[in-house]
Amino acid sequence: MQGTFTGTTSGTRALNAQLSDLFGQFSDALILANAAARVTYLNPAAEQLLGLPLKHLYGFTLDKVLALQDGTTRQAVRIDDFSGQQKAFDGAFHLLVRAGGSVIPVQCSITLSRTASGEAGNYMVLLRNASGLQQYIDKLTTQSMHDEHSRLLRRAELVKRLWRLLQETDDGETQALMYLDLDNFKSLNDTAGHAAGDLAIRQIAARLKGVVRGRDTLARLGGDEFGLLLERCPPERARLRAEQLHQVVASYVLNWNGEPHRLGVSIGLALFKTRKHSLNGILAAADAACYQAKRNGGDGPHIQEVELD
Repeated sequence: MQGTFTGTTSGTRALNAQLSDLFGQFSDALILANAAARVTYLNPAAEQLLGLPLKHLYGFTLDKVLALQDGTTRQAVRIDDFSGQQKAFDGAFHLLVRAGGSVIPVQCSITLSRTASGEAGNYMVLLRNASGLQQYIDKLTTQSMHDEHSRLLRRAELVKRLWRLLQETDDGETQALMYLDLDNFKSLNDTAGHAAGDLAIRQIAARLKGVVRGRDTLARLGGDEFGLLLERCPPERARLRAEQLHQVVASYVLNWNGEPHRLGVSIGLALFKTRKHSLNGILAAADAACYQAKRNGGDGPHIQEVELD
């Protein structure tokens, strides 16, 4: 922003003094501008939010004063794009780039009044710092995505990521989806109680998480079932990962009231390539392979593989 304001007329100073009496204690940031969208007044809250006082901003256009970005796309948002609308940003979350370059989320409402002849009147801009609200929403979003017992992602997030993967262009790379179903978990709940079962879920989840790659998606599907999406994973690596997961569960021992409890796991491994199969088809294939692995039982293989391509 080039240049600064060096003085105002006595009439302007008097008007701003009246506005300060009205809006000086207003908690939200208030910016007033004339029909040409040039700033005429900022209340103290606006000066603090923008990081500059009125004397540095007076006479500049709103687009120079307000550096707004779309909260999702990070694309610049211009005031002129909404000059014909009332409260164009009302309730919406945008990003405000403050003096110095820091960025904060804001709720923004812009109102353009009209004269009796329909010509542009004055602008009123209200800004509210939404940092605290954004953090609260982020916390709720995180909680909704994660299972409260295992701290892993929920089934819905795994399905969403699988769907997004299927929208990508098929580049020939293999993807893998695993279903994992704990063995003897019902017996543990029946003999040691649900508290013991909950502890086992948490500890096994931590063990599973320690094996997978950071870019893979590990989720609790519900009860004693888990799911793992491995993106861009060659078949041999997926098979190795399945064996590692089987081993970390097979070696797990829960000591509860002086009694050791062991669990096993049956794993269904579905190998596929993007855009060649439906979402439901892949989920059903992994589930069916897991069911077959559990049916094998005894000394039979606890990992059942199906290749869809």
